[in-house]
Amino acid sequence: MADLVLTEEEEIPRRVFNDRNNPLETMNATQLLREYRFERQSILRLTATLEHDIEHQTRRSYAIPALLQVLIALRFFACGTFHSVIANVFKVHKSTVCRTVHRVALALCRQIDKYVQFPSKDEEDAIAERFFAVAGFPRICGVIDGTQVRIQAPHQYEDQFVNRKNFHSINVQLICDPDCKITNVTAEWPGSTHDARVLSESNIYRSFENGSHRGLLLGDSGYPCRLWLMTPFRNPERYNTALTKTRVIIERTLGQLKRRFHCLHGELRLEPARAGRVIIACVVLFNISKDLGVLMDDYTEPEGVVQPNHIVEDVTTEGHAIRDVLVQKFFS
Repeated sequence: MADLVLTEEEEIPRRVFNDRNNPLETMNATQLLREYRFERQSILRLTATLEHDIEHQTRRSYAIPALLQVLIALRFFACGTFHSVIANVFKVHKSTVCRTVHRVALALCRQIDKYVQFPSKDEEDAIAERFFAVAGFPRICGVIDGTQVRIQAPHQYEDQFVNRKNFHSINVQLICDPDCKITNVTAEWPGSTHDARVLSESNIYRSFENGSHRGLLLGDSGYPCRLWLMTPFRNPERYNTALTKTRVIIERTLGQLKRRFHCLHGELRLEPARAGRVIIACVVLFNISKDLGVLMDDYTEPEGVVQPNHIVEDVTTEGHAIRDVLVQKFFS
């Protein structure tokens, strides 16, 4: 048999491993905070937390160490740009960036029970006191709202992800405390799903229905009034004013979250399942940044609360009696 002879054009290319950039060695604290949303020590602590889940078992094929994996993912979360752009920064292939972002996002999702916790019954009284100090609204243990995170058109059930503003998205439900720390998140429903439906199918809904919490949630008119969920009246009054001043906290939280992780402000060019994991990962990182005291100085406060275009018509009187009692006792 004749030996196989390759021409110069047909020769198998050699694998080339470039020296990878480590931003911790070249950037100062201000640059790191601007580009990666965390300071040096915070990045190292975050890496130590995730290292067990993301570190490769061997160094075969020049495997990326945990620190660079975290930095690649943070860069994507912070800017939401194309994988090829981030690949050029770190001198890796864009497919490596895609796999790394997914790997780190999964590791962060596993940390959700540690960093995203709804207050227990014992903690609700202290939370309610801090909410009451905002505008005099009693018994509140959380403020709830939904937000649309834009995604690329998915390959399956594409029409279900088109929201009322006519773009593809995931409807994300968030609950926060008085310090703008997120205490509950749901990021799995298509953009066309109504906020009330997202709530009714969530674990937090079942938790309140089962009587696991003594406090109240505060929502806009896109949610039904329940024994544990207070919503506005149609006519403006002192109750509505206090509700609006308190509910602006969730708007502030959404603004801070999307400003810190700009991938949620633009378009996530990912399939819905992976996009949902990235959203959860950003929420976990957001709470970690709160715990570590990592500040951002380029955030602008919202001018007011955005009212929903989809008002729920209550067909039952559930919760109305509680709301009337609050009005008579605190806002009359």
